[in-house]
Amino acid sequence: MIHAKKSLGQNFLHDQGVLNRIADLAQPEPGSGLVEIGPGTGNLTEHLLARLPADWHLDAIERDRRMVPLLAARFGERVRVTEADAADVDWPALLEPLGPRPVVVGNLPYYAALPILFAVLEAKPARMIFMVQKEVADRLVAKPSTPAQGQISIKIQMVADIKLAFKVGSGAFTPAPNVDSAIVVLQPLAAPRYPIGDPQQFSALVTAGFSLRRKTLVNALGNALHIPGDTVRAVLAAIGVDARIRAEALTLQQWAALAQRLEAESPKP
Repeated sequence: MIHAKKSLGQNFLHDQGVLNRIADLAQPEPGSGLVEIGPGTGNLTEHLLARLPADWHLDAIERDRRMVPLLAARFGERVRVTEADAADVDWPALLEPLGPRPVVVGNLPYYAALPILFAVLEAKPARMIFMVQKEVADRLVAKPSTPAQGQISIKIQMVADIKLAFKVGSGAFTPAPNVDSAIVVLQPLAAPRYPIGDPQQFSALVTAGFSLRRKTLVNALGNALHIPGDTVRAVLAAIGVDARIRAEALTLQQWAALAQRLEAESPKP
C-alpha cells in the first residue's frame, strides 16, 4: 500500500460520487484530449478513461515517482505519465497535440494550487476542472466588496470565466485533510475581459492595490508603486470612482480602466 506524503500535500480522493461528478465535468469534446494533474493511485484516472474513446490515451502529470509504475501497472498504455511538477510543465507544448479543445483536470495540492493554476491558464486549454481548498475557491470566485475579494479574484476573473461547481467535505479523502475542498471550473478567455494594457503592469497594479487592504487605493498605490496621490485621485475621478475607495470595492471594468489610464500617465508605474 502506498501512503500519502504530507510533504507533497497528498490526500487521495476515494468518494465514488465525487469522482464521477468530476469526470463528468472533465469529459472533453470528441476529437480533443485530456490531461490529469496528480493522478496519484489512479482513482480519478479510472473514471476519466471510462469517458474517453477506447483507443485514446490520457496524459498525466505526476510529481511522486512512486506512482509512475503503479499507474503503468493499473492502466498500461492508456495513461502516458510525465514525472514533473505541474507548475513547471511546458503546457502549450503538452496541449498542442491534444486537439482543438483539450481539458485539464486535477486535485491540486493546497500549497501549490495557485502557481499550477496560473501556469495552466496561460496555455488556454478549453476548460480546467480543479479541486482546491474551499477558501481558495471562495477567493477565486469572489465578487467586489465581499470579504473574500482579493488580487487573485481580479487576476483570474479578468482572463477566465470561473464558477464553483460543488463543495467536497474532508471525509471524501484518505487521509482526511483539516479543511474542506471545492471544485472550480475555469474557461480561459481568448483575450482579457476588458482592455488592460500591459498584462505585467496590470498584475503589478492589482498586487499593489491590495497590499494595504485597510487603506484607500490612493494610499496603497502610493506606498507600493510610489504613484503620487494626486495622480491616482485624478484618474479615479476620470473613471467615476470615489477617491476614498478601497481595492476590494473596484469592479473588473474599473480595474481595467484604472490600469489603462495610469499606464498612459506613466508607462512604468
